[in-house]
Amino acid sequence: MLHDSYLDQTSGPIGRVVTSEESPATAHEFFFWTAETEAAQNLDIGHIVAAESEDATAVAVLDDPRRYSDLQSFLDDFYAYDGDPSLEALSERVEILVFRARVLATKHRDERKKSKRPVRTGPVFFATNAAIEFALGTEEFSGHSIPMLLHENGNEKNGSPQRTPLYVDEEYLLGPEAGHLNITGMSGLSTKTSHALFTIASTFQTVEDKKVAALMFNVKGADLLFLDKPVEVSAEDDPELAERYKRAGQRGLPPEDREMYESLGIEVRPFENLRIFAPLTFGGDPQASTVYPADIPAKKLNTRRRAWGEDSCVYPIVWDLEDVLPHAGRIFDPTDYDDKFKGFVEYLRAGQVRTMRRFHAEIDEAFAYFEESESSYWNGHHQATVAKVRNRFGVLPSKCGGLLVDGEVEYGDLPQVDGSFEDREMRVVDISQLSGVPQDLVVTKVINSVWEMAEQNRLGVDKLIIFVDELNKYAPSGSRTSSLKDTLVDIAARGRHLHLTLFGAQQFRSRVDDEVVGNAATSLYGRIGDEELTNSSYRSFSGTTREELLQLEKGRLLLRHAHYAVPIFGTFPRPMVLMGKQGTDIFGEQEQDPASSVLAVMRKLTAKPPAIIDIRSEIEGVPEEQVYEALGAVQAAHRTGNGAADPYKNFRWNLKRPARTGSSRRDASRILSGLDRMRD
Repeated sequence: MLHDSYLDQTSGPIGRVVTSEESPATAHEFFFWTAETEAAQNLDIGHIVAAESEDATAVAVLDDPRRYSDLQSFLDDFYAYDGDPSLEALSERVEILVFRARVLATKHRDERKKSKRPVRTGPVFFATNAAIEFALGTEEFSGHSIPMLLHENGNEKNGSPQRTPLYVDEEYLLGPEAGHLNITGMSGLSTKTSHALFTIASTFQTVEDKKVAALMFNVKGADLLFLDKPVEVSAEDDPELAERYKRAGQRGLPPEDREMYESLGIEVRPFENLRIFAPLTFGGDPQASTVYPADIPAKKLNTRRRAWGEDSCVYPIVWDLEDVLPHAGRIFDPTDYDDKFKGFVEYLRAGQVRTMRRFHAEIDEAFAYFEESESSYWNGHHQATVAKVRNRFGVLPSKCGGLLVDGEVEYGDLPQVDGSFEDREMRVVDISQLSGVPQDLVVTKVINSVWEMAEQNRLGVDKLIIFVDELNKYAPSGSRTSSLKDTLVDIAARGRHLHLTLFGAQQFRSRVDDEVVGNAATSLYGRIGDEELTNSSYRSFSGTTREELLQLEKGRLLLRHAHYAVPIFGTFPRPMVLMGKQGTDIFGEQEQDPASSVLAVMRKLTAKPPAIIDIRSEIEGVPEEQVYEALGAVQAAHRTGNGAADPYKNFRWNLKRPARTGSSRRDASRILSGLDRMRD
């Protein structure tokens, strides 16, 4: 044997290469009939085998199984039994099971040789881990090996199925050699989002010599709002929290999933640096001439993560008119946004009209001029155009769904949704409770701003992953263009050179712009509907592979990567974090009383939180509104970097102060925390 380490001798031969005039062995595929051994009975589509040529061993993926007999037609069998299926056969008819094997790689005896030779007639074996790792090209990876899936072969190793991690090359996932990941699959199975989270976690844990961050858009429910929460909690560590997990039906990872994580070399732990950004609830505009986002509590944001103690990682998305005007073409109806309308918008931008207050002042000035003058033009704009703009801008706050405020926004040092990133930061933009125009506006503005930061080298990290679901909506195929589509095409084409990587997901890959999917060096396919599989995008897959894609179970994907000659099936474990309804059931607002709220906040702010019995004693007789006001002042102080050394002491002191209606939360919290430090 040329490469004994590549052939599973323990399982023994599982078949024999067969050639014929119609089906000769080539450098890229061969056929073999299977043995009647117990090991051979385990053969299945997607398993990996090895066979020999003259001076090399070929490693190949199984495909297209077919069972043959010596019958020339179905009628021969029918007449042999006189059409009676109950008759016993006079002799057992010989049948064989034949697999097609598509060659992944060829290992030569002479390391200098790279040529591919057809295998010769001879025995076929299961491929070993070493053979599969060689065939995946891991020896030629120029970057870190990032685990993506786990391949399970038909042979056994140490009494269990042989498992091999399917790695991808970091430099072909994140760049600069190539870049980008694309995931296709039916909606409703959570496979696309779950695998994107798994890949990001793999990247965070594997790429240790670079600063890496991720940006994700939460478009459904609470799917991505509790990524900092573990999938299970031990009763020994926190009995009260463990009970809440149990009541919510959150059972944690089963042993087989933990074994998968161990085989892939990934630790089961949540994302530690999570930041969530969400707009105001509609009608929550502070109506101030200057709006300080640091003063806006999570309770006023349009997100499902806003329970006391769980909102310290939640930040507002608040924009003034200056932020919104560049995207007016995406907000207003195309039939309204004609050249005259566009000209007035450009006038506002050139005049640095930053706020809605200033806009209304400009409009009032224009109509005052029209009343006093006989002219129908004001600063080059016709009265009808100014009237149309006033009418359309009147509903602009409503169209922006809580994003646009009346005054000027001053963020100060507070983190912004389109600001620079920190190492291992998981940034989630929660637009799940928006729809239509405001949802599109957030995605467009944030991605365009991030692209500008990348061009100016202001990302703050070496690599940034941007996950965009429903890619066919934002970068559709065809001639229709938009600023967001142009940016996504740019990211796909040039992003890897600017440290940006696009992770795109969609139900219909065929409906995504060719320049976007064509630049993806790594592609994954989950269960796909037959109306999609008939598209020419899947013509390179065999009929058997397409049939498999029609019925893939959740957690199983087909992986295609720049280093792979043939796509390979594999599985991945369930997410290591809380997702969806369990998160809101466990960490939502519905069961929190004032004492529990205080305890939740103190757990975030101090290593030694008070006992809940002491909190209940402290707040006994205090109006609930006053408790929450005192708690909000403490939390606001910490968000702005002015928190007291002892937050619980600060809270108790705040309880004794009278209610401060109408005062600035930010100013009050700074005064209170300053007084507390003086007392210390």
